[in-house]
Amino acid sequence: MKTLVVFLGNEIAGDDSIGYEIYRKIKISNKVFLSTDFFKLYGIYKNQERLIIVDAVYGINEIIHLKNEEIFEIDDKSIGNHFISAIESLKILKIVMKNFPKEIHLIGLPAKDFNKITYNDEIIEKAIRKIEEIMKKS
Repeated sequence: MKTLVVFLGNEIAGDDSIGYEIYRKIKISNKVFLSTDFFKLYGIYKNQERLIIVDAVYGINEIIHLKNEEIFEIDDKSIGNHFISAIESLKILKIVMKNFPKEIHLIGLPAKDFNKITYNDEIIEKAIRKIEEIMKKS
């Protein structure tokens, strides 16, 4: 199954940089770092059947893995006029994209602080193993 792995976050903003760190370290070919603009997916998506989204999630203590409709059931709201959450962006993209992926995964990474890094190499390695595990499934 053709897979695109999308990494989100801000490479200089504390725990929000974890997506970028994993993007740099994972050894896979079909990956892209979108920073904080999830709408860039619209321009780079090439009809891959599976989409894996990797992002920091504030308020969790362990890595979470959600799939398909579990993701769309999240009631995530923007916190300002000029910021749209990744979940809200994904819901919009699902409506406007002609060939939306058949299978979607969200790997949520624990984040505690926007100003400093609190994650460690163990969390990064667990996330990489989870991504690789999903990619091996047909």
